[in-house]
Amino acid sequence: MRRVIIDTDPGTDDALALLMALNCPDLHIEGITTVGGNATLAQTTQNALRLVDHVASGRDVPVAVGAAQPAHGSFSYAYHVHGTDGLGVDLPSTARKPYSADAVELIRDRALAAPGQVSVIALGPLTNVAAALDRRPDVAKAISDIVVMGGAVDVPGNITPDAEFNIFEDPWSANGVFASGVPVTLVGLDVTHKTSMHRDGGPRWFEGKSKSAQLGNRILANSFRERAGVQDFYLHDPLAVAAAVEPELLTYRRAQVEVVTDGDERGRTVASFGDGPVRVALGVDVGRAVEVVRTLISK
Repeated sequence: MRRVIIDTDPGTDDALALLMALNCPDLHIEGITTVGGNATLAQTTQNALRLVDHVASGRDVPVAVGAAQPAHGSFSYAYHVHGTDGLGVDLPSTARKPYSADAVELIRDRALAAPGQVSVIALGPLTNVAAALDRRPDVAKAISDIVVMGGAVDVPGNITPDAEFNIFEDPWSANGVFASGVPVTLVGLDVTHKTSMHRDGGPRWFEGKSKSAQLGNRILANSFRERAGVQDFYLHDPLAVAAAVEPELLTYRRAQVEVVTDGDERGRTVASFGDGPVRVALGVDVGRAVEVVRTLISK
C-alpha cells in the first residue's frame, strides 16, 4: 500500500481525484492538504472537508489548511470553470474540523516519520509543497517522490498560450519543487488533454449506487450544464492519481524542468530532455486510464 499526502484545491476535477484516492485499496492517505487556486482557501478547505465526510465519514483522514496566496501576489481563481464555490454541487455541511497543524507541518511531520515511504500527489498550485521543502534538506530526502498535475511542455497552455493553470498560479513555488532534488513525475496537459469524459457519456459516467459514483455523476452533469458548448471534461487531476496507482499508464522522458516566472510567458514549463529529476509524461494509454478513473470512482 502506497502512503500518500494529497495537496489539492478542490475544484471539480480535484474532487474526482479525491474520490478515486479515497476508494483506492492501494493508497493509504496520510493526509489531505489544501491550497487556494481553483477557489479561495476557505472554500477549497470546506470542499475537502465536506467531500471526505460525505464519502468516508468513518475514516480518520486529516485535512490540513495550507496557503491562501502564492509565493508572490494573489491567486486568480477559476470559478468560471469550477462553479461559484469551486464544486458547483451542494454537499451536506460537516462537523469535521481541519487538522490541528497546518499543511506544511503535516507534510513535514508525515514525511519525517516514515522516510522514503510517503509520496505527495500535488493537484493544485505548488505553494504548500515548496514551503515544506524550503531550506529543509531532511524533508526533501524523506519524501519518496512527488506526482505533480501541472505544466504544458509540448502543447499549448489552458490559461495562457504558454501556461497551464496550476503552474501559472505559482511559478516560483513550481521552480522550487522542480529544483528540490525530490523525484518528480509531471502529469501535464500533454497527457491530460488526451483523457476525458464526453458529454454524451452521461448521465451515468460512473456506474453503481455508491456515494462517490453519484457525486461524480452530479459533478460532471453540473459542469456540462453550466458550460453548454463544452463536449469534454478533461481528467486532469484524476489522471495524476491514476498515474500514482499505475505508473505504466504513462510514458515518460527524463528532464530538467524550469518555469518562466515573469512576462508574457509566465508559467511556461521548459523541459531540457536527457537527464534530470523530473519524469515528464508525454504519452498515455487513454483507454486504460479512463477505465481506472471510472472503476475507482464507481466503487
